[in-house]
Amino acid sequence: MAGCAALILAGGSGSRFGGERPKQYLPLAGIAVLRRAANAFVAHSDVDYVRVVHRPEDRDLYDAAFANAALMPPAEGGATRQESARLGLESLRDLKPDKVLIHDGARPFADAGLIGRVIDALDRYPAAVPALPVNDTIKCAADDGMGLIAASTHP
Repeated sequence: MAGCAALILAGGSGSRFGGERPKQYLPLAGIAVLRRAANAFVAHSDVDYVRVVHRPEDRDLYDAAFANAALMPPAEGGATRQESARLGLESLRDLKPDKVLIHDGARPFADAGLIGRVIDALDRYPAAVPALPVNDTIKCAADDGMGLIAASTHP
């Protein structure tokens, strides 16, 4: 087999976000954030396989979010994002995809254009990372309390 596979990483606990439920399973306009993230890849004509990599303890949340979904069975993730990515890649071994996209399941707004540009870049380069312009002012505080402000030059 060949083609393009997408791994949607959803192994985080969402502890920085707070709350009882990991943020990737919270509803966004009635649909779990993770399902919205995966749907963009399922709907893309150049993506042949979509697999979510999740925390084993979140299986019930996964099952509720993906009832009747048209994607591959999930893979269990590891203790770190890196380990989850590795386990997800290993789960695709038998498929032997030509391209693998790895996406953060807590990011529900990837669109077809972004996905397509990454796939196209993989025709020319061995790896690609999408980047979007920052449209906001970014403020950071240093350890000494001094601030750094970077304003975007993009409209």
